[in-house]
Amino acid sequence: MWRTNISSVHTRNSIFIVSFALATLALVGCKSSPKHGSSSPAARSQTINVVLITLDTVRADHLHCYGDDNIKTPVIDGLARNGVLFEKAVAQTPLTEPSHASIFTGTNPNVHGVRDNGFALQPSSITMATILRDHGWNTAGFISAPVLQREFGFGQGFTTYDDQLWEDKDPNTNQPAASRPANITVDHAIRWLQSQGRKQPFFLWIHLYDAHQPYDPPAQFRKQYPADPYSAEIAFEDQQLGRFLKAVYQQSPANKTLVVLLSDHGEGLGQHGEDSHGVFLYDSTVRIAWIMTGPGIPAALRVQQQAREIDVLPTVLNLLGIKPLSAVQGTSMMPAFVGNAVPSTYSYEETLYPEIDMGWSKLLGIHTAHWMYVKAPEPELYDLDRDPRELHNVIRTHPKQYRAMDAQLKGLQLSGNSVTEKSEMNVVDSRTAEQLKSLGYIAAFSGSHFQSNRHAADPKDRVATLQLIRRIGGSDWEKLPSSTKAKLLLQALQKDSTNPFLYCTLGELYTQTGQYYAAQRTYLAALHMGIRSATLFSLLGDLYLHLGYREQATVFFEQAVQLNPRDVENQSNLGTAFLQAHRLTDAERQFRLALAIQPYAPAYNGLAIIAVYRNDDSTARQNFVDAIKLNPAYVAAQSNLGFLCLRTHDLSCARTAFEAVLNKAGPADSDFVPSAKTALASIPQP
Repeated sequence: MWRTNISSVHTRNSIFIVSFALATLALVGCKSSPKHGSSSPAARSQTINVVLITLDTVRADHLHCYGDDNIKTPVIDGLARNGVLFEKAVAQTPLTEPSHASIFTGTNPNVHGVRDNGFALQPSSITMATILRDHGWNTAGFISAPVLQREFGFGQGFTTYDDQLWEDKDPNTNQPAASRPANITVDHAIRWLQSQGRKQPFFLWIHLYDAHQPYDPPAQFRKQYPADPYSAEIAFEDQQLGRFLKAVYQQSPANKTLVVLLSDHGEGLGQHGEDSHGVFLYDSTVRIAWIMTGPGIPAALRVQQQAREIDVLPTVLNLLGIKPLSAVQGTSMMPAFVGNAVPSTYSYEETLYPEIDMGWSKLLGIHTAHWMYVKAPEPELYDLDRDPRELHNVIRTHPKQYRAMDAQLKGLQLSGNSVTEKSEMNVVDSRTAEQLKSLGYIAAFSGSHFQSNRHAADPKDRVATLQLIRRIGGSDWEKLPSSTKAKLLLQALQKDSTNPFLYCTLGELYTQTGQYYAAQRTYLAALHMGIRSATLFSLLGDLYLHLGYREQATVFFEQAVQLNPRDVENQSNLGTAFLQAHRLTDAERQFRLALAIQPYAPAYNGLAIIAVYRNDDSTARQNFVDAIKLNPAYVAAQSNLGFLCLRTHDLSCARTAFEAVLNKAGPADSDFVPSAKTALASIPQP
């Protein structure tokens, strides 16, 4: 007798598996009428290739050329000797996606609209890649982390966009890894370089992610920096940049190659209670490296004026003789090359990460070469000349400076959409959310909209919670008894009662330990506190379906889908709820909606079971096969196929499927093993 079974395959406990078995910039060749900007006749006669290198999470003060004598970064040091180094460069936000959006568009986050990881750069954005492509460059991008994949809009303008994080998928999950190391990304970029002719100038962007948590440097560099894995990762990146730049200069001589290297943001490393980045706006995470070398750039120059990420685009275009669009908020730093002042005095800073993902207050700020002002529930002002580590808030003793910077901040706020204090996000799907979680981000806990809460907690008052969040998922956390974990989470909730991450984590913990009604109380308490997120509703649907409350589960899944319609898992989970309620037409519609988003093994598995109920064995078998092709480690589909083949007397197919169940079943699939063993024993040996 066929029946459905729900099981979980990752930490979110919200993926349902249906089983019936258990029941460089070159301006040559410019188009005559470029769409964006214009170029000078002198620039048109040049052949300049452009190479943009972004180093994720690299603090400027952890590079040798910026004064760190404890690390060796000879390749980056060489770029600094041959070009310009900006001593006081800053990011607009300490997060990967918004920072790269500012680099590529020359605008602040409240203008380009990418306010956090999980937002998408809109097609209407005019990026560096778009401009250079329209002026005749061959454009190629090679990225190393999921937050920059094409689904988030960063592929626009690139003729080639390499965002597959591994050449081969993980055999256990059949999904791309959460990130790829520098050597793999460099290999891909070098292969592209070597395939290019020299008739068309190229714009090549390469993004390296190794300095981002979790740190896992190669053994050679771990040995060199045994107590400092962060520096070991940076040294590894420097080595790989040596390989990369050697290939670049073989293809394009140095006098015809503009190289731009910068970090997207820094890393807390424990300062101000922040190990990672994204929550605060201190220099530990906002100060970045920025180095340029190539034609038109003086050698061994160190610029003391403040430079911003939004200044990268206009500076590059200025060097190429291309006029940026009027929407660009940054300014060219070229006048600083000859000692002239540039209007980059004020840098707009923001982080909405604490608000969107943890229910705390957002932080806004203004950064200058000498001051940092943070607008928070308890505002902060720091004299960077006297207090570079930002330990002493001097806002009460410098009221004039405070008022001036607050006025600048208000003016920059009015230039974007933050005046409404409401934004819309492009919610990530569950798979991407899990990848982000594995990289240390608390992602996708809000819905498709968020509304600023003027009375939210100051992140400075939530450092203890922040440190607990960073601890969760680590090796020491996994060693703790479940009761201790629950106690720590409950203690945190007493002080931070509106934090969605804490509720979801505690509820998952209760579910994993069989305390289903404790999980139910936890999730309902989150709803009572006003928390509304696709993740929360999906977890509630999961729980209620497990408890047998099918109609209520369906309601929760429908709310999850409404909040995050792009999430293939939410769509498929709703299909599963319909299937368990024997609403086959509704279930089929939902599984097909999931597959319209992307190929997804559980959706194929669900369609197969519907076909079984309709006595359409041929369609059922094909859908089971499609599910297994997508994910050979998907034990539910393997088991289902085995029983279908056994019923239709295809013993070879049944044997292969049941053997796959036994070979691939993990702890979460243990319920499938006994029936597979019994079925195998009933099949005569060939």
